[in-house]
Amino acid sequence: MKKFLIILFIIVGVVALLPIIGNSVAQKALKENVDLFCANGVEIQNETSYSTYLKTKNHYEFILRDAPKFVKFINQYSDAQLPPYVEAAIGGVTIGVDIEYSNFPISSKIVLDIYPITLPKELEQELKQQSLNFYNYVDKLLQAKGVLYHMNYYTSEDIFDGFIKDIDEKYVFDNGNEMIFKLLHATYYGEGPIIAPKNLHTNIAEIAINVIEKESDETIIFRAKDLKSASTFESQSTYASSASLKSFSFLLKEQQKKKLGASLDDFKVNISSNVQASAGEFYTKMSLKEMEINTKDIHSIKVSDINYDISLDGVDKDSFEEFRVLTSHANVTNSPDYEQKLQKIVVKLLSKGLSLSIPDMSIKKVLLDNKESIDGFNFMARMTLNENPNLEQDLKMSPNKILESINLASTLSLSKVLFTFINENVLLMGLISPFAKEEEDKMIFKIKLNAGALSINDRVIN
Repeated sequence: MKKFLIILFIIVGVVALLPIIGNSVAQKALKENVDLFCANGVEIQNETSYSTYLKTKNHYEFILRDAPKFVKFINQYSDAQLPPYVEAAIGGVTIGVDIEYSNFPISSKIVLDIYPITLPKELEQELKQQSLNFYNYVDKLLQAKGVLYHMNYYTSEDIFDGFIKDIDEKYVFDNGNEMIFKLLHATYYGEGPIIAPKNLHTNIAEIAINVIEKESDETIIFRAKDLKSASTFESQSTYASSASLKSFSFLLKEQQKKKLGASLDDFKVNISSNVQASAGEFYTKMSLKEMEINTKDIHSIKVSDINYDISLDGVDKDSFEEFRVLTSHANVTNSPDYEQKLQKIVVKLLSKGLSLSIPDMSIKKVLLDNKESIDGFNFMARMTLNENPNLEQDLKMSPNKILESINLASTLSLSKVLFTFINENVLLMGLISPFAKEEEDKMIFKIKLNAGALSINDRVIN
């Protein structure tokens, strides 16, 4: 009995001491990340800590002292490099971070609130000069943590989730102009390092921007609803991403009359890139239930059931990697010979050969000027670019030489009504309209290219 009581006392004592000893897992993860940022252009401006028996809370205020160094650090984790103007745009910004974690080592959860406290220095000075009242409004919003990014990070599982605090703001400028901004119900979750996650899912219920100009009586309305995205990353070259958007609208009105408008309904897209096989493979599929464009100067157009399906395979991996690395620096390079390097790499890539497939590019219905709905079009194609080690020399002799390496088989099918409309409004269409083949209520173009010889519906074009 005594042994049992002693063992029980030891167990209870150890458990009681755990919070005092502290959560080394959370502390280690926290220190590693803080040290990482501080080594890359970020400086701790203020730091406070508060502990109870069960929890520890830390407050940090980080200032971005060396924007170029920080941007270089971020660029390591992205395929597309941030352009130089971003450095000026974010320099001097102060970010607040509130961190809370349990003192029990068995818990790996770290709770973070991340929020800007000040604007970047350049933007701050610009706002003060343009409108001190608007600057004070923005400053007050930031001080109240009006822009806040909440995260729950589980260090042992290497997963995270969180949300962006709702923003629903209205501001009236000195001249009477109004601006409304909304960002509602934005959530996310993912797996892997926070800076470069392996999986990331995001959802945003609504983004809305309204601007009303009092003197001109112009109103600009932007609204997007139900945005969703999901991405899985194996590397910068191998990934799969999808996104959807329930509705999007943009409207410019003047004195209650529509000047310009565009809207989308039920947009979906899937993109993938894979360079793990013997050759590179790339795929894009897009669908759109309805799209409408309306202006006061040209025809209003409404199209429905839009599909776009394209794949590229047989791409030489080494050449593609050279192309990817070079183009990823397009926004940051000032090299005068960039275009020459790009052209050389593209020619090298094409000389290895590749295949392009478009199983479906189509629009089901078209409505012009709110009149009768007409059938749309369908396009299918398969193109093979044969390997040609001498492509660079051939192109120097004649750019048309590349046509000799292409095999193309494609079919374009249009409704008669759409064909007539395009024929009357698009000048280039008149060049190929004599080759059209009529099949029931459609106009067909079977386009082939083989060894430099082009034909439409088996009629050779010289």
